[in-house]
Amino acid sequence: MKKNLFHSFALFLSMAIMGGAMVSCDNMIETPPPNELLVDDAIKTTDDLQRLLNASYNEVANTFGGFSQMMSEMQSDNLASPNNNDLRELHSHNVLFFNSTCGGYYSILYRAIFRANFVQDNMDKVADLSQADKDRMTGEIKFIRGLCHFTAVRMFAHPYGYSAKNDHPGIAIVKAASTKPSPRLTVAEAYDAILSDLKDAEAVLPESNGDYADKMSAKALLAHVYFQMGKYTDAANYAGSVIDSKKYTLSDTVNVFSADAASEHIFKIVSTGINDKRSGGYSDNYSPGNPTCQMSRELWANLNVDLAIDKRLKLLTVVNAGAQNEFVKSEMFNAPFFNVPVLHLTQMHLIRAEALAKSGGDLATATADINAIITRAYTDNSKLVASGSSAKQIIDATRTQRRIELLFQGDRTPEIKRLGAVESQNIFVRGHRWDCPGFLLQFPITEKTTIFEINPTGGCN
Repeated sequence: MKKNLFHSFALFLSMAIMGGAMVSCDNMIETPPPNELLVDDAIKTTDDLQRLLNASYNEVANTFGGFSQMMSEMQSDNLASPNNNDLRELHSHNVLFFNSTCGGYYSILYRAIFRANFVQDNMDKVADLSQADKDRMTGEIKFIRGLCHFTAVRMFAHPYGYSAKNDHPGIAIVKAASTKPSPRLTVAEAYDAILSDLKDAEAVLPESNGDYADKMSAKALLAHVYFQMGKYTDAANYAGSVIDSKKYTLSDTVNVFSADAASEHIFKIVSTGINDKRSGGYSDNYSPGNPTCQMSRELWANLNVDLAIDKRLKLLTVVNAGAQNEFVKSEMFNAPFFNVPVLHLTQMHLIRAEALAKSGGDLATATADINAIITRAYTDNSKLVASGSSAKQIIDATRTQRRIELLFQGDRTPEIKRLGAVESQNIFVRGHRWDCPGFLLQFPITEKTTIFEINPTGGCN
């Protein structure tokens, strides 16, 4: 991308290959100081490439271990106003271009993309790279690009469906490790690029790949992308492909962040200990005694009518009950460290249930999908969707369960935008309509060039 991201490249290469020695970009390209390596000298083996690819995954972990999800939740109607000035701008839908938290979020997404692209651009330098490793790495690179571009377009641009031809401003799509400024493409062009990358990834990724992206990761993300676009037949097909693979099973626990839920994790951010706590975006912001992220009182009032029968609500605690400073906190993230599922089976059942109902698909399968979630969540059968229910009844039940099941997982803001843009619903959050300018995150001012116009300022007033 631009200068700020380019300068991060020197640190990236030195940390990934040379153990942390700092290098200036100019010196690295021209004449390296003693004990520093040229790119051609540093990248010679498959192992060198793998370490570079791991550096891209490192940024993915830093982003999706709770930080990205929190940024999305802040704009939604799930959370109360936070005790943090930068996050309060998100909550009030008025993010300014010098908001360092938002700027850092944008930069980290594109650092992950840059690092993945750098691996792609240097594959031909490695003589011992097998075709199987090349295919696998190519698939992982395109998965990372798809994930990060999809996240960026949902957060920094108006949603798919906002304009008739989706020709409204989107984001930069970067598919090579260039340091030249990139223009904002339209949202239609951005989604075309995301779909292209993810379908390529689906074609070449292995069936199993340890803790890294595999074929089902690409399919699950494609289900999300098509669902966001309102292309419900495609969304149902991809979600169904993941479900029908039988590779994952719904867990008994209602806390998807628990180790007991590992059977349904499709792509996850792995935390191995307190010195490798990638889950800090959750535990640091939701778990302290007076956490930054607290549930909105309005949402709690709507949900707690089912407190006696909904197991998920038992994971929420009312603090200082009855007092002026009463708040509701989550107990989902109290473990010292835990894996963070970015893509998981519960999402797939929710997507397929609604997508089938929206597209005229098999309503019996849709009913079974949502009832599997309901059966796990409640202590009785009072919420089950009856056999023979209409598409609308299934959709209503699925959206109700989605709100609770995916609480704090960064789903609510994209859902509001989908319902507004694709479903034409007139949704307001804290008095602000879903399509007001303040529902966009703001690009850092360093991104503004003659070919890249940042978002309007001024919030939703």
